[in-house]
Amino acid sequence: MDHAFRKDYMDRMKRRYAKARTRAQKGALIDETEAMCGLSRKFVIRLLNGSYRYRPHRGRAPSHSPESGKTLVRLRLAMGQMCPLYLHAVMDAAIRDYCEAKAPIPEPIADELRRMSASTITRLIRPHRLTPRPANKRSGSKVALAAHIPAGPGRLDETGEPGVLQIDTVALCGGDLRESFFWIVHATDAVTQWSACAPAWNRGAEATCQALDHIFANLPFTPKTIHIDNGREFINHHLIAYLATHHPDVRLTRSRPYRKNDNNRIEQKNGSVIRARFGDLRFSDHSQLLALTRLCDRWCLLNNHTIPCTRQIAKIRRTDVKGLPYRRTTDAPQTPWQRLNALLPQSPPPHLNAILLRQQCKKTLRRLFMTQNP
Repeated sequence: MDHAFRKDYMDRMKRRYAKARTRAQKGALIDETEAMCGLSRKFVIRLLNGSYRYRPHRGRAPSHSPESGKTLVRLRLAMGQMCPLYLHAVMDAAIRDYCEAKAPIPEPIADELRRMSASTITRLIRPHRLTPRPANKRSGSKVALAAHIPAGPGRLDETGEPGVLQIDTVALCGGDLRESFFWIVHATDAVTQWSACAPAWNRGAEATCQALDHIFANLPFTPKTIHIDNGREFINHHLIAYLATHHPDVRLTRSRPYRKNDNNRIEQKNGSVIRARFGDLRFSDHSQLLALTRLCDRWCLLNNHTIPCTRQIAKIRRTDVKGLPYRRTTDAPQTPWQRLNALLPQSPPPHLNAILLRQQCKKTLRRLFMTQNP
């Protein structure tokens, strides 16, 4: 809305407001003017009452011509899109270099460019800034692969039988994601809470497949479905080909982007299983791959046979109590092996001394960390 039209509109509304007799009629006119002009309500009331006359802020007239603004845009582009503050500092040299390399600048325009402040330069070049083209997130090999993998909550795959795995990776980076280090590929069964993990170097596709191969070989049941997130370590041609060749009966599903609850079983176990053992330590020595694999096997043996856990079996929304939106029901604490034995009878495990095995894991972890950090 330009100034002439707004002035004419306010004159008409002022006459209508003067003829209004009831409070409701005046309120309706105020609402209409407020919505039409985008002004605050108190300011609109003062305008309609005649106690204030609308006038735009005049300000100072521009001290440069339109041609100097166009020349400034070309000059900055030739200077490599320099920051306005820096361009203002080297304006004399920039004008001299532009005249030598590109085209001569008339002296009146050059004088206007020299008189421009940094804020004026910023204001003039703002509509002409060249920004990099945003990446098309709907194209690419990863997106094409992900389009063929069913997406949804992991609970939709749960059938009440062992074999439905949720998989994730945990960084052993020590809080620093630079350079190379180990990741832990962690898998848990949705029904029995059975956990299995193996290290992977740099979360590469081949290393991830090797870790998954080790995990599948040590599972006491046959994997039927694996539910992954949208990381590149899982959604790649190498892993798809590995599953199609070595595990053709395994169904692959994924979480929806930015929905961590779609992978809730493994997200809960990452803290209580992996971080409880490895903490925030960093492992960046590739020669420790075999030792870390053995440590993961021992820790999973301890976790699956000696550490009980509960599993949520019901979640009901509550409307009778404020502040408690859900009532959650869990089963009795059991070890993952006890849950698995109730569904698929297993041979009794060898006697495990949980205290001694835990001490061995601690000593191994301390020795590995001190070896790479003498």
